[in-house]
Amino acid sequence: MLEKVSPRKRLLLGAFAASVSLSALSLADAGGLRRLDRLRADIQRQEQKNRDLRAENARLVKTIRELSPPIQPAALEKAAREQLGFVKQDEVLIKFE
Repeated sequence: MLEKVSPRKRLLLGAFAASVSLSALSLADAGGLRRLDRLRADIQRQEQKNRDLRAENARLVKTIRELSPPIQPAALEKAAREQLGFVKQDEVLIKFE
């Protein structure tokens, strides 16, 4: 039967068989499946970090818009109070530690 198969087809069948056997060995190897699980966990962690960073970017874009001309007085006061610790002259600051 192999006599009727052309050399090119024989080469393709051999390459296919080698690739299937190497894939099976890689998956059967204890390190192969553990590595696959580790990579999947890494992907999930990175996707969560990306979602967190997108949310942070959206918050920062909102803050930039509020503090860009025309400046909204309420947003400017909020930023001065939260980031710089400013208080009004008639206010008393009480710190709890």
